[in-house]
Amino acid sequence: MVEPRKFRAAFASVIGDLADEAAVAQERYGPFASTHEAFGVLAEEIQELLDAIRANAMESVRTEALQVAAVAARLAAHCRDDAAFRHRSGA
Repeated sequence: MVEPRKFRAAFASVIGDLADEAAVAQERYGPFASTHEAFGVLAEEIQELLDAIRANAMESVRTEALQVAAVAARLAAHCRDDAAFRHRSGA
């Protein structure tokens, strides 16, 4: 088991990596058109994560896990802060 202090430090580092990954994706691809588009991207990233897990490729698992989290975080941000996104999504 990882010591709580070490886990917190590792988790904080991952959160920084997550923010970077989300920012790069947002700049590269722009905002999601709707929740349906975001779900499609999330499903694709989850499949890539599953493939990496099945291959037991730890660095790829880390990369894909960050990408899954980044897509989910971007979706959450759009749901809260983007009125046009909410409207396009039927809310």
